[in-house]
Amino acid sequence: MNILEHAQELIDGIQNRLEENERTAQESVERIHHQLEEQRDTAEEQIKRIHNQIDRAAEAAEEEIRRLHNSLEEHQRTVEEQVEKIHERLEQTRENAEEQIERIQEQIEQNAEAAEEQIERIQEKAAESRDNSEERVERIREQVEELRDSAENRTERFHIETDTWVEEHNEPDTVQSLQDRFGAQYNERHAATTISQTYMMNGVEILKYSGKLLPLNEIDAHYPRSEWLQTFLDKNITIENLDDYCRYLNARDMLMRIQKKPEVWTSGLFEIPPTDNWETYQEAYINQLVNPKKPPHV
Repeated sequence: MNILEHAQELIDGIQNRLEENERTAQESVERIHHQLEEQRDTAEEQIKRIHNQIDRAAEAAEEEIRRLHNSLEEHQRTVEEQVEKIHERLEQTRENAEEQIERIQEQIEQNAEAAEEQIERIQEKAAESRDNSEERVERIREQVEELRDSAENRTERFHIETDTWVEEHNEPDTVQSLQDRFGAQYNERHAATTISQTYMMNGVEILKYSGKLLPLNEIDAHYPRSEWLQTFLDKNITIENLDDYCRYLNARDMLMRIQKKPEVWTSGLFEIPPTDNWETYQEAYINQLVNPKKPPHV
């Protein structure tokens, strides 16, 4: 192959590549035009949607404005009606006040007339009393003399009755006398009493209970009332009032609860030495109860 042929081949190759590049460029231009058309269509659709959204928002805003105007007008009408009602009530109140003032003035006049009549009657009675005063003074003097004589006789009887009362009330309390004095009241108070107690030691819950006291028939069956009271009388405890009576008897409720909780016996609660024997714990609890310095809560 000579040089001319080779050059011709090169020229043909270059022309083919140019044609191919032109076709490729033309296709690229067409694709770009197509993409531009699609983008333009998409943009126009978006613009339409935006315009529609703007139109809908404008319509909604106008509707809201109309509702607000209507609401404002309704509110104004309501305010005007309320103002009218307030004026009506104020006028009615003014009329009522004037009527009350008139009635009060009439009552004052009537009271003044009645007071003058009473003053006249009092003055008349004072005059009558003045006339009768000397006779009354004389009768009073006679009564004083009679009372003096009667007082001397009554004084003698009083000394006799007082000595008898002191002798009777210096006798020590008995179980029967305590029950006669406080039994019925204790029954009523027991039925109405509720409790709520929690005992902690070193941050640990030892004993907790709440609600009403145990039924009285159960307590009396477990710890007979007369025997229980006699226990404290034997320890020289004086039960002076209903509170003392209730406190000592209600201790039975606490013991019945503790008896079911051996862990309390060994806890040292109420400063009672730990023990695993119920009888020992019960006796220590009763002894602690009669100690005025360290009584357990009951």
